[in-house]
Amino acid sequence: MYYKYPHGDEIYNVMAVYEAVDIEGQAMVNDDEGMELKYFKLEEPIENINPVTKLVLEKTGYIKEW
Repeated sequence: MYYKYPHGDEIYNVMAVYEAVDIEGQAMVNDDEGMELKYFKLEEPIENINPVTKLVLEKTGYIKEW
C-alpha cells in the first residue's frame, strides 16, 4: 500500500495475514522492531482495530459480522 505524506515523504506498507489453528503458548516478540504481539478470535470484535486491517479481513472473508 503506497502513501505519500503532505511533506513529500513516500512509504510502502506491506500487510501479511496469517490464519492459525489450535495455538498453544504465549505469543512473543523476538526482535527490536516489534512492540506487541497478540492472537485474536475473529468471531469477536477486536478492540482498536486499524480500519484498513478490518477492511482487509472483511474482503478476504476472515470476518463477516461484528
